[in-house]
Amino acid sequence: MSALLLATLLSPRAVVACPCSDDAGSSVSLARPDERFAVSVAATSRHALGRFDARGEYHALGAGEAESSEELLLRAALRLPARLEWLGELGYASYRFHAEQLVEKQAGFGDFVLRARYTLVTESMPHEATHWPALAVSGLLRAPLGTLARARSTSFGSGGPQLGLGAWEAGGGIDASRSLASWLAVSLGAEAAYRFEDHALSKARRLGPRFEAALGARVSPNEWLSGSCALRARVTGDVRYGAETLPDTGERLLGVVVGGAVYDEATGFRAALTLSLDPPVQLFSAGATAAGALGVALGYGLH
Repeated sequence: MSALLLATLLSPRAVVACPCSDDAGSSVSLARPDERFAVSVAATSRHALGRFDARGEYHALGAGEAESSEELLLRAALRLPARLEWLGELGYASYRFHAEQLVEKQAGFGDFVLRARYTLVTESMPHEATHWPALAVSGLLRAPLGTLARARSTSFGSGGPQLGLGAWEAGGGIDASRSLASWLAVSLGAEAAYRFEDHALSKARRLGPRFEAALGARVSPNEWLSGSCALRARVTGDVRYGAETLPDTGERLLGVVVGGAVYDEATGFRAALTLSLDPPVQLFSAGATAAGALGVALGYGLH
């Protein structure tokens, strides 16, 4: 169920001043290994706290500044064959940003994301001589169908990743998990993606490549209840705009997510509540926005 928890989290976006809307979530599974099909709807509300500049110094939002967004994300997954999960994602979002002399409001659909995740190795049983973790590889393809790609706007406002990157994106990842006890499991995952050149703004643009990594733990006191926590890091490269690469447009962001989930095996119903925070401390993050987010997800699976 930790996968369902993390699925409600999309990292918040930077506020201002460069053509670099670039965010995406790490690969996660939706359908359980014993399910053929699963679907979920997640509602997430985010509120910015402040911004890290290119040197990593944190600046809280001023009294007259605010950035927030709400998103409704639909995800559907199919296992065919059982080791291979196909996952599609599409969301609708509302984004708002205002400062003393700038007001930005946007709403619309985001990009369509198709993921495929293949389980290479299942976790070994306790009685076996070797203790292998569960290991899976994944791939993703993002189609620029969101508001940014359609509007061809010359505005450099972020608009949030929920409204689209405006660029095709292809990538892959790997993740591993291992049970340390009947009630405790740990996981480690990484994903890298390349963004192709686009013309979402007035000139040719190429978003920098993206790399994400996450370290998590799941506690399951019984079959229907679980709690999760994870530490996530994201790094993106500088943006190329026109004939030049814009310095200090890359991002680094560190985030923490915690939550709880319930699952009913008889009906396939599951629900999750997730709280995420990008700590406003000068430790790792740079060129990005620190924000807090609250997410609620409801899902259903069929065997």
